[in-house]
Amino acid sequence: MARLLGPVDLEEVADRCRRLRQDLGLPARLWTAGHLGQVLVAAVRDHDRPADVAVPALLAIAADPATRSPARLSCPGPWWDSPTAPHNPRAGSAAGAEGGPSELPELERRLAETDGARVALQRRARAQLLLEGSPVTRLTVARRAVQLLEEPSR
Repeated sequence: MARLLGPVDLEEVADRCRRLRQDLGLPARLWTAGHLGQVLVAAVRDHDRPADVAVPALLAIAADPATRSPARLSCPGPWWDSPTAPHNPRAGSAAGAEGGPSELPELERRLAETDGARVALQRRARAQLLLEGSPVTRLTVARRAVQLLEEPSR
């Protein structure tokens, strides 16, 4: 692993990831040093992700309330675009402002009540977020879709 990523203290990375998850009130049991080592190697070696931003990307997905597993690291996403350490998503960023563990279920409940419009709203939301260069996560898509739902008809 050191050849792929350079010197990485996996125990420290795992501790930081677990703290980020716990701060969000989310499970942290999958965020162990052993598991994160496997995920980092798979992302860089098997999925050709850039090694120099692999650890910051891992921290970014740990801080994302929409993340269910560290295995998400191998997937394309905004975490690969930002080599900086993650911020607290509750601290006021566009991607995580006012977001807590209960926000996503509430947004999804509202979208489920739209009958067949949910899919179209989510597609429009994704397209808008991509055009803006904003993070595209379950939470950001749900937020934007609900915003679109609440817009007055033209």
